[in-house]
Amino acid sequence: MSAARCRWAVAKLAVVSAIAVTCSPAPALAQRQLVDRPAANQGGNNDRIIDAIQKRYHARVVRVADTQVNGRAALELRLLSDQRVWTVIVDAQSGQVLSGG
Repeated sequence: MSAARCRWAVAKLAVVSAIAVTCSPAPALAQRQLVDRPAANQGGNNDRIIDAIQKRYHARVVRVADTQVNGRAALELRLLSDQRVWTVIVDAQSGQVLSGG
């Protein structure tokens, strides 16, 4: 193998290795849960609301954040379906959709 071909092969291998490392998930991320739930779960009420929203919109909740709407506790839910990603805000007590969707 000539020196030029050897350098080309080494460069090509370096690029392929960099792509493989970039595309593969890090071990810590591979074990991370898809849903980040708030620490205070309110006795399972959040789980009930999340399940109901997932069924209603035929999508998966991938992020949950505590928020407030007009001084009341609410949940900001990030939804993922085959077609899109969007955010829905629901009342933390009743599960009523306040915005989005």
